[in-house]
Amino acid sequence: MMNKRNTDIATLVICIAWASIALPRIFTGKWSAEFEAFIIWGGGCFRLILLAVASFAAVQALRTLDRDNPAHLSQTFLAGGFLTFVLSQMTLFILTIKSGGKTPYPSIADLGFSIACVLLIVAVALGIRAWLRLDLFPDGGKKAATAGILIAVPVVSGAVWTIRSLAAATVPPMQMVIDITYPVLNTILLILTAAMLRLCLLLGKGSVGVVWRSLLAGFLAMAIADVMYSFFAGFNLEVLEPTLDLLYTVAYALFARGTLLQWQLLRD
Repeated sequence: MMNKRNTDIATLVICIAWASIALPRIFTGKWSAEFEAFIIWGGGCFRLILLAVASFAAVQALRTLDRDNPAHLSQTFLAGGFLTFVLSQMTLFILTIKSGGKTPYPSIADLGFSIACVLLIVAVALGIRAWLRLDLFPDGGKKAATAGILIAVPVVSGAVWTIRSLAAATVPPMQMVIDITYPVLNTILLILTAAMLRLCLLLGKGSVGVVWRSLLAGFLAMAIADVMYSFFAGFNLEVLEPTLDLLYTVAYALFARGTLLQWQLLRD
């Protein structure tokens, strides 16, 4: 298994490499048809691989936990969430190829992504409950709650602004439902993950905090990408497409990093 240093280097290389592809296209627009086809095929496959790594590592981490471990149920939902992400990304990739390179929205894949977010929300909530039941925190988790509240203010404000802005778009009812669902689910996920990270940091600067910092950063990148995609689809803002590719790639790379580090931590 890769150690932390190698995992960090691999994650950084992936993010820089994809940024070198995506960022120039923001200013120049789309390149040749052949290159854009490569972006669709290659990017889709690459993001699928990153999610597959994340789900594999999450499942392996689950296998190292005894069933009576307080974290077992939380890890079960975490692994289930990432596995659902893999299936949804695979479905989206197939639909994109069948439609000639245009990503359909909304589609059955969006239902899968929404279910995956719900599973991750449950996983983080159960993880917080498991930590608090260990009676390791004299304040009863008040500092973690404060962290959640602090991040809730900008995140909820951003979600409300997003939903109100998207309401101005003329889109089918089902698309509007998905446009609202993503910001709401991402908001809940970010708040809970911030609280979980605060609990980890209260225990010291150990590896558990590194895991949740990576996952929190990944969730944040995914949340921004989901919101941008709603604007991209609702207002035909094609200029956002390269940024979307970059943000999703970064998010999934961070998911893979976080779950690999978690697996390594549990093995050690």
